[in-house]
Parts: sequence; C-alpha cells; structure tokens
Amino acid sequence: MPKPPAKAAKVDRDKYDLGQKVFNGKTAPATGDASAQRTRLAALQTQLPEKVTKKKDLTTLAGKLTDSQLDALEYYIKERYPASK
Repeated sequence: MPKPPAKAAKVDRDKYDLGQKVFNGKTAPATGDASAQRTRLAALQTQLPEKVTKKKDLTTLAGKLTDSQLDALEYYIKERYPASK
C-alpha cells in the first residue's frame, strides 16, 4: 500500500514562536536598517492573505526589528500562510 508523504521538515518552534510574537507586536522594539527591512517586509506583505493584509501593515515594523526577529517573522509567515495568494 502507498504511504502518505511524510512532512518534509518539522517546524522550528522557537523561530515560529518568535515570529508570531513579532507579527502580533509582542516584542520590544529594537533598531535595524529601516530601508533594508522595508524591502523585505514589503515582500512579506504580499505573501499574506488579502483578509490579513487589510488588518496588518508589516512595513510599519521597518527599522524596529533585529535581524533574528526579521528572519523569524519571515519563517512564521512562510509556515502560517504557506499557500496564500
């Protein structure tokens, strides 16, 4: 009998949890390169479903995240909204 495909990779809970906290605004503001972050955040914004996009503007976080927070946010969105748009 054929077996269902195994999940390719397990979710990195620490990274996912940090990304979720950043997404929900539950992290302390930090400092970062606002222009570089704005580009990455704008790309992430396009990956969100339309319903979420209306409520959340990720570009407002530009310059307020560390590199690890931004990486975690990208990971969270990739895992949370895998087939958006």
